[in-house]
Amino acid sequence: MRDYSKLITLMERIIHKYNQWEDKKRTYGTEILLSKSEIHTISAVGDNPGINITSLADVLGITKGAASQMIYKLVDKGTVVKKVSPDSDTEVVLSLTDDGMKNYKAHQEYHKQTNDESLKLLDDMPEPFYEYMLSYFSAFEESIDKKLEEK
Repeated sequence: MRDYSKLITLMERIIHKYNQWEDKKRTYGTEILLSKSEIHTISAVGDNPGINITSLADVLGITKGAASQMIYKLVDKGTVVKKVSPDSDTEVVLSLTDDGMKNYKAHQEYHKQTNDESLKLLDDMPEPFYEYMLSYFSAFEESIDKKLEEK
């Protein structure tokens, strides 16, 4: 029987380090320090100009209240603007400020660079090994999803 402890320990370390890396606040093209949640909200607004709070919540997979709180933070940081919708006086639509647009573009470049680095590691991988890893990580994700659904 195989001893999986080294593999499990390595995976746990990678997950913890990735979480630390992702949780680090960063600047993206401006001096404004942004959390992962903030920059992904900016990205969602940048990808969907004129989006409202309800739709933003749907895009991000969060509650309307959480989306609204995040937008207040980003308005305070000067990255997002709230305006009354041209279609309805009761609806607010969102857009990026100049700084928000700089953050948005820098974040896209950030992902391009980090993805390019990761892809270089995978370029020399034999196809059967790549297919196996894809299958393994898909099964691993399903396992995590089931654990998250448990109470």
